[in-house]
Amino acid sequence: MSPINYTRFFSRLRSYVISSRNSNQENLIRNKHERNYASAVCSMFAVAILAVSLSDYRWFWLRGGLCSSKFIGLNMFFAVGKLYVIQAPVPWNPSAPMNDIYQFKPNDYIELIGCVDTHSILILRLMITFICLAIVLSTIGFLLDVLGPIRYGLKFIRRHAFLHILSVILCTIVLGLCFYVSELIYDIQDKTRVKFGKKIEVQFDIAYYLVVISNGLLLFAIACALLRKYPTYDEEHFHRLIDDWSRHEQPLFIERTLPATISTIPISNEPPPEYYSEEDLLVL
Repeated sequence: MSPINYTRFFSRLRSYVISSRNSNQENLIRNKHERNYASAVCSMFAVAILAVSLSDYRWFWLRGGLCSSKFIGLNMFFAVGKLYVIQAPVPWNPSAPMNDIYQFKPNDYIELIGCVDTHSILILRLMITFICLAIVLSTIGFLLDVLGPIRYGLKFIRRHAFLHILSVILCTIVLGLCFYVSELIYDIQDKTRVKFGKKIEVQFDIAYYLVVISNGLLLFAIACALLRKYPTYDEEHFHRLIDDWSRHEQPLFIERTLPATISTIPISNEPPPEYYSEEDLLVL
């Protein structure tokens, strides 16, 4: 390759690096204006609370039935486990038909006897799926709020809080399923009550209210995203033109070399030329 080609290659490479650096700087400036830290903080706490509720065992509080555990939580149903059905008579009415007592053993340390059945286990695992989806969607929405992408699709999703809205819908479905599961558990406890006329209680516990709190935080995140004022398309185009003009503008520098001092002393040591008048010239 000749020296001229080398020079062209390096000049093109330098111009490409400079242009990419300028575009990256422009994108960083535009991303900074698109970020929404208020919505990001709300969604961050919502994700943390949902994760805590998913790992907590205190979803339902039971009393008065045959259930071997006082609390039922979603963390008991992550594993496939084993489900057994036992025929047992009604303690307070021997003439009544036999009850189906379900024994669910997810691991060697937990065993639920007379607490849940196949239908309630299916609903509880569906709740786990919905909460995991809500955590994933809220995490993606948190990243979009923090990074502030400027691509049209991601910007449209972030400005209209679609991911947070889907998370709220999923959390609302989970809360509705909690009511349905509580009725199923109540029916199981009612059929297997130890004494006739004993009061059966099935109440929501801490993890349920954690989902309610996370749902409220996601609503705040949606409000922060929808109520924030963003620049219009014309304003964005105008600012983009200004940035392009300021980036391509090259300042003009005029360099002048002026002496520091003006000296009347001759530089050389030669004597000055002799003075001749016009009369001397005429005489000559």
